[in-house]
Amino acid sequence: MPLKIFHTGDIHLGMQFSSYPPSVGVKLKEARIEVLSRIVELANEEDCDLIVVAGDLFNNNKVERKLISKAVNIFDRFKGKAVLFLPGNHDYDIGQDNVWRTFERKATKRMVLLNEFRTYDLSEHGLDLTVYPAPCDSRHSASNNLDWIKNFNDEAKNNFSIGIAHGALEGISPDLTDQYFKMSRAELLAIEMDLWLLGHSHIQYPEEDKAVNKKIFNSGTPEPDGLDCNHEGFAWIINLDADKHISAKKVKTGKFRFFDLKKNINNKKDLKALKKDLLADRPQNKVVRLNLSGGIEESVYNDKNNLYNDLKLELAYLAIEDENLYIKLNHDQIEAKFTKGSFPYQFLQRLEDDEKSLHLAYELIKEVQNET
Repeated sequence: MPLKIFHTGDIHLGMQFSSYPPSVGVKLKEARIEVLSRIVELANEEDCDLIVVAGDLFNNNKVERKLISKAVNIFDRFKGKAVLFLPGNHDYDIGQDNVWRTFERKATKRMVLLNEFRTYDLSEHGLDLTVYPAPCDSRHSASNNLDWIKNFNDEAKNNFSIGIAHGALEGISPDLTDQYFKMSRAELLAIEMDLWLLGHSHIQYPEEDKAVNKKIFNSGTPEPDGLDCNHEGFAWIINLDADKHISAKKVKTGKFRFFDLKKNINNKKDLKALKKDLLADRPQNKVVRLNLSGGIEESVYNDKNNLYNDLKLELAYLAIEDENLYIKLNHDQIEAKFTKGSFPYQFLQRLEDDEKSLHLAYELIKEVQNET
């Protein structure tokens, strides 16, 4: 029989978003529990047999119990055979009374915690499948936890064999200091598995929307969580047919989008185009950091705060950095504003070749004039 899997991970329930205003942080935290409902709905719509959460369902080992209960209740709506949970490097299982002990007390029999270095036979769940997990047992590690799988000699009784691991995939996930259970594609492919399902990096692998006969998949996060995460939030639906041929498609799952934008502005038209782009396609779900630079007319510069306010009313959150945006003055404008030969005139005239310094000097002169 074929096997259809919904592959996700790195949901980080309990993430605090403390760098944002409380009202924004609450919405971002709620989105992480809301995405669980979308995952289950999509998995049910696609008639998936299995949901795999490849690590970091929780942001740490001490999330609130009510959040664990919510997660269990949502996953209980899944109509397939089983849901598998692998501890990641954020929610690693320390074996004490932590998040996973609470989870186990609340979980149903269809929810399988892959917290041990051993095979998991899922035939009792109606699946012709053996799972080989490599859970994290600490926050950081210079080596991965694949060795037990490499050294395991018993042949699986079931038709399908799937490895599930959490860690940095070399060449895909940045791990410059070798702290995050790094593994390579060659290392994974050398182990005889029909399929590898990975978590840790918040981007997907492979990058294409559809993949055929690939053996390694990284889930990426289903709900973006920061300005360094510029995608929409995705998961994989993977088909493994009876002959072990693999086909997969990427599905969109996220609510919020994060944008870290640098824009050079030269005129009012540029600002209008920027506003139009940001307010298109669900602006209420956009978290934006905007870095503006360039020289613009004084009237446009003086009106920029009105544009900022319009954006703040529509966007979920907006941070503005515009220290490099300045009033662009020319010689004729200096002559029109100041008496020829006056100190301001001579001072500004000397700075005409340096537009940014000219702007700063002009602003200083205006400030002095307003105080006198």
